This record gives sequence, C-alpha cells and structure tokens, in this order.
Amino acid sequence: MLLNRDRADALMDREGVSAIVASINTNVYYLSGWATYAAWHFGDMALVVLPRDHDRAPAIITTETDSGQPQQFDGPWMQILRTYRRKVGMGVAGRPVSLSVEQEQKPLPANHAEVVAAYLLEIGLTDATIGFDDRGLGYDVAEKLGSGLKVRDARDLMRDIRMVKTPDEIRLIRAATRKTEFGMEAVVEALASGATCNEAERAFWSVVPLVGGRPVFLLITPYRPGVGKIPKDWKLEPGDTVTLDTTAAVRHYTSDVGRTVVIGEPTAAQIASYDAVRRGWSAALSEFRAGAMSDAVERAVVASIQAHGNIAFTGASIHSVGLEHTDHPHPGNSLGTFEMVDGSVLSCDLPWVDPVLGRFHLENLIYLNGGTVELLDASGTSLYSCVDGRAIRVE
Repeated sequence: MLLNRDRADALMDREGVSAIVASINTNVYYLSGWATYAAWHFGDMALVVLPRDHDRAPAIITTETDSGQPQQFDGPWMQILRTYRRKVGMGVAGRPVSLSVEQEQKPLPANHAEVVAAYLLEIGLTDATIGFDDRGLGYDVAEKLGSGLKVRDARDLMRDIRMVKTPDEIRLIRAATRKTEFGMEAVVEALASGATCNEAERAFWSVVPLVGGRPVFLLITPYRPGVGKIPKDWKLEPGDTVTLDTTAAVRHYTSDVGRTVVIGEPTAAQIASYDAVRRGWSAALSEFRAGAMSDAVERAVVASIQAHGNIAFTGASIHSVGLEHTDHPHPGNSLGTFEMVDGSVLSCDLPWVDPVLGRFHLENLIYLNGGTVELLDASGTSLYSCVDGRAIRVE
C-alpha cells in the first residue's frame, strides 16, 4: 500500500484533524490507490475521505461514469464507493466488483460537494475539523452542511504525510530512477555519436517509454567555454559541456538525476573542478539526517565543496521527491526550507558555471533510511566524456 497510515494518524492527531478529504489526483491515488484514466486525464474528479478514526470507513467518491473505468494499476484498497452525476442521463460504465456501491442513491448527488457533505453526515463528522487539500471545496461542503464543520487547509499536511515513504513507494522510486538513468545515458550516447542537443534529447523521450517509464522532464543545456550557453542546434565541439537534468516516472512516482557531459577528453582543469565538487559532496552526505533543516544542510554542502577546492561553487538546492517533484511541505515556495525526516527521498542540485571551464551539474537521489544515506542512482557521481563515438564515465 502507498499510504503510510501510521504517519497519517500521527500528523492528523498533531493537527487536530478528524478526517482528510483529498481531491488532488496525487493525493487521491496515494490515500486510496484509485487511479482511473478518466480521473487523471478527462477531468472526472475523484475524491477520497480518510477518517482518523479507523472505525469510520474511508470512501472513494467519483462520478457514476468513472466508477467503472479500468484502473491504471492495482486498484484501490478502500471498499466504499460513493458516486455523483457527471451529466444527467449518463449511466454507469460498469462498476468494479471489488467495491461496494450504495445502490439506493436515487437520484445521485448533483456534484462532488454534495456527496462529500452526505458522506461526512453519514459517518458523523459534520461538527468536526476536516482537512481539505482544496479549501474552496471545504467551504462549499461546510455551506451545504450548515453545521459546525471547521475547514483546515491540508495541502501541505498531505505532503508532510507523504514525506516518509512506504516500502512500496521506495520500490517505485527505485524503478523510476533506473528508467531515468536509461534515458539519460541514451542522450549521452547520442551526443557521443555527434548529435546536437536538439537531436539527442529525442532519445530520452523515446527510450524511457521503451523500458517501462514515463518521461517527465529533460533540461539539456550546451555550454561553450569562453562563449557561454549556446543554442541547442549548434554542432558541439571538443571542450563543450552539456548539463542534463532528467526526470522519469513509474506509476506516477518520480525521480531526479543530473549529470555533466564533456565533449571530447576533459581537460585536467575540468576534471579538477568536477572532482572537487564530487569529493566535497561525498564528504557532506553525513549532514543528511532526520531533524536537520534543509537550508542548513545546503550551506554545509557548499562549504564542504569549497573546502575541497572549488571555491567558485556557491549554490546547492535540496528538495524531497515522490509523487511530486517537490514532495515536502512548501507553503508559497516549492524550494522553501523544510525539516528532513527518516524514510524520505531527497534530491540535491549542485550546479555551477566556470566561464573558462564550462557549465556543470551533479544531482543525486538520496534515501534516508534508518540513519543511513543511500544514493539511489546507479551512476553515482560520474562525469561523462564523449570520445570516439563512445560515452565514457570519468570516475
């Protein structure tokens, strides 16, 4: 199961929330496993009600037409399904036999706010504090109930719950990271064969689906020392650098891997600059631990890299990774400061530019697991070099 129910219980207790109502696709999927193509792509809003009290049944809420659509993956663990009208006259598209559906809903509620209100009434939570990942929906529900329902913003509460990954989530992130690296290395091989960046990036979008992933993001940036960033359709020359920032997903779980490619044999100065970052980064991994604040760790990483010889390095950026690219609480700023927790997956961006040597980037995916720090990407901290039509790792 994706849901970390113990953490959800603890954080709902901390926030004084009696239930969470989720309507954002990632949260619905995380809490229940419900993920139909209609809900994800056609705008048929699916929702989940997760009470804190385990004696109150959780429920999935969706349109009557979506209720019978095939699931993308394994399907939901919740057993209660409530429906509302998508359009008058449109019937049910066949319901999953594993779910119990309230057959007496005649007529069906006209919209999702009505059916959420009805279900909260059914389970006795009309005068409780309820967290909504969409506060507007919460106010609509409170208005329909006309009771003492108190609405709490739960968008960042959901991100906080999701920070500690379950074993099932870690398996999916490991798989997504592997697919990401396959796509990234296909790009490097294309560059080694003489492709421009415009041509090489097509390899990422083509290869990742072939190995079972979904390509999400590729930022490919060519740089010519002494010139600066160059257009992606320029023919690359020896000494040019290309930075890659790549993301692919498996079952909606993402990854984040960044590397640098040098066209031709890297110079001694390029290797020295990169190696200082690599050694400083490795020495700073001990700073990643539960209870540490992300901004303090960023400063420690920068100081370590500078101490290992790259005094021009100035910026590191840490974020959590999972169902979102920034999978941690971030009110108002996706890269805001947050507290690290054990069981989370983190990414640390390490970009730098030396006008004489080139533009560089290193980014690993880090799993904090029981006091240990594990790099999930198999290519580690490699620098890539394109020589004689081949991609070579420079360790």
